[in-house]
Amino acid sequence: MSDFPPGVLPTLQHALVFNLLDAYRRVGHDLPFCDLYPDLIRALKWVHAQDPETAVSVVWNTLEHLAGHTQTEGGPATEAAARCLRFSLTRTTPPFGEWSEEQADRFVTAALIKS
Repeated sequence: MSDFPPGVLPTLQHALVFNLLDAYRRVGHDLPFCDLYPDLIRALKWVHAQDPETAVSVVWNTLEHLAGHTQTEGGPATEAAARCLRFSLTRTTPPFGEWSEEQADRFVTAALIKS
């Protein structure tokens, strides 16, 4: 496991949660086809390049936190949020480039299985 600076992973997780909630409020049921902020996707791909298991944990924690928020205050279903993440990961984010649909699917599925 790589050593990440303190606060980086929780900050990324919270930013992903808030970006997913904001996107859901803007586009509703079209969330699975909505792009998340490129800088957040770049940061997630950076974590993945350093330590894939840690990146899976960040996404798992993001989806768990989002599910809790959805139950109490409303928000997207876990499936819609996961599909949005998959879609966003296939976008080009220099220097990490574009992930294939299969690569993005394997990554997000690993996070879903972890839960």
